[in-house]
Amino acid sequence: MSEHRKPILSKVLVANDRLEGIDVALPKAAMIEHYSGAAIEVLEVIYDTVAEEPPTVLPPADQANLIEGLKAAERNGLRRLVRAFEGKVAEIETRVAWNKSAAAGILAELDGVDFLIKPISRHNALVDRLHAPLDWALTRAAPCPVLISKAPWTASHTVLAALDAGDESHQALNRAILSTAIDLSRILGCDLHVVCAYPSLGQSVNQLQVAMDYEGIKADMRRTRRTLIEGLIAELEAPVDEIHFLEGNAREAIPELANRMGAVLTVLGTAARRGLSQLILGNTSEAIIGALDGDLVTVREPG
Repeated sequence: MSEHRKPILSKVLVANDRLEGIDVALPKAAMIEHYSGAAIEVLEVIYDTVAEEPPTVLPPADQANLIEGLKAAERNGLRRLVRAFEGKVAEIETRVAWNKSAAAGILAELDGVDFLIKPISRHNALVDRLHAPLDWALTRAAPCPVLISKAPWTASHTVLAALDAGDESHQALNRAILSTAIDLSRILGCDLHVVCAYPSLGQSVNQLQVAMDYEGIKADMRRTRRTLIEGLIAELEAPVDEIHFLEGNAREAIPELANRMGAVLTVLGTAARRGLSQLILGNTSEAIIGALDGDLVTVREPG
């Protein structure tokens, strides 16, 4: 892969269930557009219980007028936000969709979208126990990379790619993560670092083994991971500045490193879930979202 290859992006979608945070996300979409030429669409998904009023209380014609009025007000708000970018980017459109489920409304619009930017939601802890938050639902189900936008991008920054190099079965996802991180580091013009967190020995070996060769076992774990990561870096010709190996829980170790080094973006993988497994909250990417100072980009497992 050429070091100067531009990412193949045709469409970037900035989407939320409110206007909040879109102003911070739009300059990021513009940076991606300037580098890749992608078209930008800004989407807001809204809903109001006025749609649930019975006809005896609210006649259908009045209900339809109220809904169109709500959508028109939000469209005006979106247009005010994008006005500063008109003439500065090649193509930018705004749209308001009506859907009781914000996640379903956004997911329905991802056909042909190569990159989704979602302003972070400010979650209510009690609600989170009952329903998967919007950000979590999108990182699990979106077929394209998802950038959870938290804060404006700073002038000096690092992109951190978090790889799971425990064995070769993760290499397809690792390849997707690193490819995305390469593109983002070039868009932002910043350094690219790789991090790999591996379990502490207490989770992997028994007490006798630790007593016999504690340092040797740790060295073997690092060596295996380094071999896989360096092979992938060579395959992708990735301009990686440094590789970090961290012993401990990834949910804690990765955001601690990212925050300490001031990473503007942390890129990691997420696997799709269905059925009951979707109800289990708190996987690695979801736990890391709240702990990071910078933005999080999740990349789905290929296929």
